[in-house]
Amino acid sequence: MLDSKLERDNKQNICDELELNEVLQREVPQLSGGELQRFAIAMSCIQHADVYMFDEPSSYLDIKQRLKAAEVIRQLLNPSNYVVAVEHDLSVLDYLSDFICCLYGKPSMYGVVTMPYSVREGINIFLDGFIPTENLRFREESLSFKMVETAEELIVDKTRHYSYPSMSKTLGGFKLTVQGGTFTDSEIIVMLGENGTGKTTFVRLLAGESPDEETDKQTLSVSLKPQTISPSFPSTVRMLMLKRIKAAFMHPQFNTDVVKPMNLEPILDQEVKTLSGGELQRVAIVLALGKPNVSVYLLDEPSSNVCFGRSR
Repeated sequence: MLDSKLERDNKQNICDELELNEVLQREVPQLSGGELQRFAIAMSCIQHADVYMFDEPSSYLDIKQRLKAAEVIRQLLNPSNYVVAVEHDLSVLDYLSDFICCLYGKPSMYGVVTMPYSVREGINIFLDGFIPTENLRFREESLSFKMVETAEELIVDKTRHYSYPSMSKTLGGFKLTVQGGTFTDSEIIVMLGENGTGKTTFVRLLAGESPDEETDKQTLSVSLKPQTISPSFPSTVRMLMLKRIKAAFMHPQFNTDVVKPMNLEPILDQEVKTLSGGELQRVAIVLALGKPNVSVYLLDEPSSNVCFGRSR
């Protein structure tokens, strides 16, 4: 596919920079989320254009690959073209941008684009929720980074223990080897690793996907929020909630603890197929948390496509 779009003599350089050489012979459906994102960036970078546009290029990438992707995108600039990028990650935004336009408004209703600002001023405007040149406040509260020196140790009753055996999963030329392990209830376990090392594959194995040895297949009661989300439901968000998690959605406590913090109320009557990437992500998280009779919740990259204020 890269060869079919090649218009510039930079394919090998782009593949080296984005670390795509190891997956060039792999089928596209076998790529991980991060590998697919880097492949999409490469597809744009090898073409001639007056304007290059990247919609959330850092989604699904680990921190090293985010900075590398930003560096590759910046290399596209020359006196005869320019680049437009939509981005939620403020660190990538700072590294990538020369100027920033902030967008504000009511989600799913309207949006307003500000004039271009310098990088520092644009990020501060977004965090403050206030445009000084227009004397306009578009958010009631400022967004801030909270620094905690010592985390509070919560004493919880861990009464249930879960285990999974050593197992493996082969996908084309890739093989994931999992060592057996255990965990208990009332724990949040985060998996860290570079793109393409098997994080999503491991989550799917825990969710019941067949490993190489069928006898190792897991039977845990799980709720999975997948990495990629396809908006195929032919109705509104409200109807989707009522169809999939009616009992939880109608419960006042679930609304207080999950639905309202995820800010779903403004989009409940919107068609699922018209949602943005961040709105789809929030809907998928609520659906996963609302599934009944579940012992383990598996959330695959829940912060992808979600803006800074919502990802916290």
